[in-house]
Amino acid sequence: MANLPAVSIPILHVRGNHYDVGYHTGATFQHRIKSFYQRSLLIQDKLLPFYSQRRGREIADVYLRGVRDNFPNLIREIQGMADGVGMPFEDIFILNIAKEIYNCHFNEMKNWPPESDNLGCSDIMINTPAVKLIAHNEDCDPESKNFGYIVSAHIREDSTDEKFTAFSYPGSLPGNTFAFNKHGMIFACNGLYPKTAVLGATPRYFLNRSMMAATSAEHALKLGKNVGGGCAVGFNLNLGNLNNLRDMWGLEIGPGKKESMVNLHTLTEQAVESTMPCYVHTNSYKHLKVEEMDALSSTEARMKRILEFKPPSTVEEVKTILGDTKNDEYPIYRTPSTTDSGKTVATALFDLKDRKVEIYMDNPKYSQSPIFTLLLE
Repeated sequence: MANLPAVSIPILHVRGNHYDVGYHTGATFQHRIKSFYQRSLLIQDKLLPFYSQRRGREIADVYLRGVRDNFPNLIREIQGMADGVGMPFEDIFILNIAKEIYNCHFNEMKNWPPESDNLGCSDIMINTPAVKLIAHNEDCDPESKNFGYIVSAHIREDSTDEKFTAFSYPGSLPGNTFAFNKHGMIFACNGLYPKTAVLGATPRYFLNRSMMAATSAEHALKLGKNVGGGCAVGFNLNLGNLNNLRDMWGLEIGPGKKESMVNLHTLTEQAVESTMPCYVHTNSYKHLKVEEMDALSSTEARMKRILEFKPPSTVEEVKTILGDTKNDEYPIYRTPSTTDSGKTVATALFDLKDRKVEIYMDNPKYSQSPIFTLLLE
């Protein structure tokens, strides 16, 4: 029997206030966060040179002031994480405004070609009587494959009582990948790419993190609006609710200074015979009218290729699509290359009927079984 490549993903169960959860996350994954920080080419070649410039620090300071006003609890989480890792607060904070920096502010400063950073994901949702599935390819910085982790957190502080489980990038707030919470909500997040960022509005990762408290799709919509803080860039959040298996939702968030642009698309249960019993999203806006970056080659290629398949109605059909590599330049299942810098680091299959999520760390098209399964509770 051939030896399989070694893969692993640790999970931390932690309870406490915002600072405590951040601190224990940082302390537990200190090696992973520091190694990611040191080995990531995006951080070393882009983030740190940006922050070393006066204009870069000015931009970061504007975001920091806004987040301190709107999400002081999340600032405490980041301070805790920084203290746990043993790194300066600023080093962890800039990891959490990376999307704004990589995809907008570097382009304003003309230091980096925008097409280098199309590090989005691919989602497929099926909503039929037999299959209730949210499937997600997590495409991101290749080093997240080696150093990512899962945080299962229970946060109690003042009136806050949050409980969620999320795959996390090293040093970043949870919520910007795939997750589920105690209210039965399922989250699969795709980055979206407005042409410019709203300087001073809430950075995407902070808004992603706030979504972990959502109790329903309507509540997620309200959180996404973030009245008073808006959103600096944008994202798509594909949602399920174990307490409402009739519907699934695709939530799009667009940039806004004092209030985000929002659209909630509902995928109601479809007959298998329907021409489209599923919903697909990559990294372009489907519903909101937002001026996007010019170079979205990967997301356009992935969407085109997905639509070449017969609309999937089974888990196996979805695994085949998410594992597809037919397009050599911009495949659905991604491996870093000269044309595509993204990497598929994990695939999550949320089965809402069986109340479980299967997580794959290699190509799901060829994997006989996930690396592990979590119950959605």
